[in-house]
Amino acid sequence: MNMDSKEHYKLGKEFFLKNKYDIALQHLQAFEESNKNYADVYNMLGVIYHLGGKIKDAIRVFEKALKLNPGYMEAATNLAITYNDIGQYEKARNVLNKVKGPSHSKSLKEMEDRLIKSKLSNMHAQIADLYVEISDYDAAIEEYHKALALQPTFVDIKTKLAVALREKGMTAQAIKELEEAKFINAEYIPARVNLGILYYLMRRLDDAVIEWESVLKHEPKNGVARMYLNAVRKEKQKPL
Repeated sequence: MNMDSKEHYKLGKEFFLKNKYDIALQHLQAFEESNKNYADVYNMLGVIYHLGGKIKDAIRVFEKALKLNPGYMEAATNLAITYNDIGQYEKARNVLNKVKGPSHSKSLKEMEDRLIKSKLSNMHAQIADLYVEISDYDAAIEEYHKALALQPTFVDIKTKLAVALREKGMTAQAIKELEEAKFINAEYIPARVNLGILYYLMRRLDDAVIEWESVLKHEPKNGVARMYLNAVRKEKQKPL
C-alpha cells in the first residue's frame, strides 16, 4: 500500500526524534520528492547527512532550509557546525552573524556536543561490531557500553549489546538491556524479537509469546518471530 506524503512526514519526524536515522531518512526523502517548501524537513535531512559523513549533502539541504526560512536558527547553527567540520570557519561565522538572538552561542555548543557524542557513540558501536565478527564478545561488550555511555537511548546499540551478552551466557543482563530498549522504543522490532528469544531460553514461554505476537502485529512477515512462535505453540500442545 502506497503511503501518502503526510504520513511520510509524520513518520520521518517521529523516527528522527527517536534517533532512528536510517528509517527517518527514507520517509523524509520520500516526502521531499513532492514537497519542496518544508524548511524543517531539509534541516532534519541535513543532520542525518552530517552524522552519516555526507557533508556536501548536509550543506546543500541546510542552505535550502535557510533559503526557505532565513531566520531558522537551528538550521543556521547546524550549517555553521558543518562548515566548521571542514575548516570553512569564515563561512561558519558569516552564517551565525545572520542569526539574531542571544541564545545562538548556547545553541551552537549544544548542537556540537550532540553531534560529537553521536559520532563517537557510533564509532564505538562499529568497533564493537568488528569484535563480534571475530567472536571477541568481551571486547565487543566493552565498546557497546562506551557507545551507550554517550548515547543511552540508542536502542539499536542496546540490542547489539544484549546479543553479545547472550553469546557470553549473561542472559539476565541481556534481558535487562532489551527490556530497557523496549521501554525507550516499544516499536523497535529487533529488540522485541531478541527479548522473546531470551524469554524462551529462560522458559518464560508466555512472556516470549507476548513479544513475538507484538512483533507480528507490526511486521506480519517477520519470519524469525513467526518461527519461534509456532515452535512454542507446538510445544504447549504436547501432552505432559
